[in-house]
Amino acid sequence: MRNKIIESFKQPLYKKNLMDFFIGSIFMFFPIINLISLGYIAEKLKSGINLEKKNIKWDENFKNLFKSGFKLFILIIGYLLIPFLFLFLGVFFISIPSGGEILSLFLFRGLVLIIFSTIIFLISIYFLLFGICIYLEENSFKKGFDLKEIIEKIFLIPKEYTIIYFLIVGILMSSIVILTLLLNWVTGLLFSGFLLFYDLLVISNLLIKFYPRKSVEVRLPF
Repeated sequence: MRNKIIESFKQPLYKKNLMDFFIGSIFMFFPIINLISLGYIAEKLKSGINLEKKNIKWDENFKNLFKSGFKLFILIIGYLLIPFLFLFLGVFFISIPSGGEILSLFLFRGLVLIIFSTIIFLISIYFLLFGICIYLEENSFKKGFDLKEIIEKIFLIPKEYTIIYFLIVGILMSSIVILTLLLNWVTGLLFSGFLLFYDLLVISNLLIKFYPRKSVEVRLPF
């Protein structure tokens, strides 16, 4: 398992993959256009899940990549919309009604909402990872939200899934810290596309290597 994880981090930076990495990172920098990069990740993940050894091409494929990215974006929003709403409300209560007063009831409510949104976010990510894989494997939004099937897949590799889940959460949190706390807004903005696209490539590699495909199944008693 260790070798698979290390390989997942190395693959995006292999010489043969560098051009794709730079193209995806540049597209990732621009709003709306970054859906093309997300589409590349979707197609790469789908190809890996289906055990298809093919290179995902950028040239003359932007329209299809944009469509794939948009569909994946909608699926992700479906999972993360609720935690983001609670986060927005929490930030709103802290920044406006509280007036900056430390002992304000609105400040306390805002902090509670932010903590609650973080918990919901982590739970959503837990189901989202294999939800994306099932959606791409079955080409069905409905299947992508089928919690029963997602849990069945997780139960096939509970130990491995727990490890890659915490690893992926750690990757995302580390990137947020780097971009918001360790870099100023100029360098953070310029570096964001490369860092985020690298994260997505690593995550897709991890899912490709550990996702239990259709050939392996387990049924839960409910």
